[in-house]
Amino acid sequence: MEALAPVPVAGLPAPRPASREELTAAPIGPVPFNVLAPTGRLHQVLTAWGRGHLAEVPAGLGFDVLLTPGAVAEDTVRRMRAAGRSVGPVILGPSGAEFILERGSAPRWSAPRFILLRPGSLVLLPPPTVRHPESVASRGWLVPPSHQEADARLDAGVTPGAALMGPYLTAVQAAETAEMAARLP
Repeated sequence: MEALAPVPVAGLPAPRPASREELTAAPIGPVPFNVLAPTGRLHQVLTAWGRGHLAEVPAGLGFDVLLTPGAVAEDTVRRMRAAGRSVGPVILGPSGAEFILERGSAPRWSAPRFILLRPGSLVLLPPPTVRHPESVASRGWLVPPSHQEADARLDAGVTPGAALMGPYLTAVQAAETAEMAARLP
């Protein structure tokens, strides 16, 4: 298993690499995406998921999170799939959609209607079996995480920010056009 060096974030305990046992001995099966290992919270995540609860994980350690409007995210996912691009995990919640992205792949984005969560911001991950429109505390997976092998690349299965940019901008433009049309008498 490839591992990234733990990245300290002010105010959070230092992350630790996950052991092979933690990656495979979860009550819900294999870890859905290996980007959880660098967060140092793998055991807590698996415990929460095993109980059907949300799991708190800091963004910016193993992955980045891009918060977008829900309707724009759904359109972005449709556009990516129509273009034959793979889409990594996306959470749909009351404040919009959260794209789980390859770490460090979106900080230079210049696009409307998104927020890149700061490193250390807590993300509430629903159990991988909770698909939208089902939810735990109003959160479910629009695109569920895929199961990865324990020796897969650490970023396998998440979306690179560059792959998301074009479809996202097209979806934002379509939403703005629809909003303008709706305002016309």
